[in-house]
Amino acid sequence: MSGRRSTETPIVGVIAVTVEAAPQGLVRFTLDPEGEDRVWSTMLLAHDDAVIGTATSPVRTAELLVRGSIDCIRQSLPSLEVGGLTMRPEPGPNNNAQIVAAGEARFLASEWESVRRTGGGA
Repeated sequence: MSGRRSTETPIVGVIAVTVEAAPQGLVRFTLDPEGEDRVWSTMLLAHDDAVIGTATSPVRTAELLVRGSIDCIRQSLPSLEVGGLTMRPEPGPNNNAQIVAAGEARFLASEWESVRRTGGGA
């Protein structure tokens, strides 16, 4: 590391995330959900059964799945800060449920462009 700090200013946008409600499932996210050139990044995650098992309600399970997924997304976008998420369940692609979440996101455009170029997540 060179010790230099980035002078890039974070931008404020929106994140959209879909998380399969399964022990191992797909996570898809985008930081330009309404853009013409929308790009979704997809990754396969294994959720920690010990953590998910502590959930006391379906809503808490959804929160844990989404928050855990955002933590994994930060491996590719370290500057990502997310707030004010709204969540809703809907049918998933593999005969199970998925959670769809959206909210405000602050991130460095250069990090998002790197993810878009490589076409992947963490």
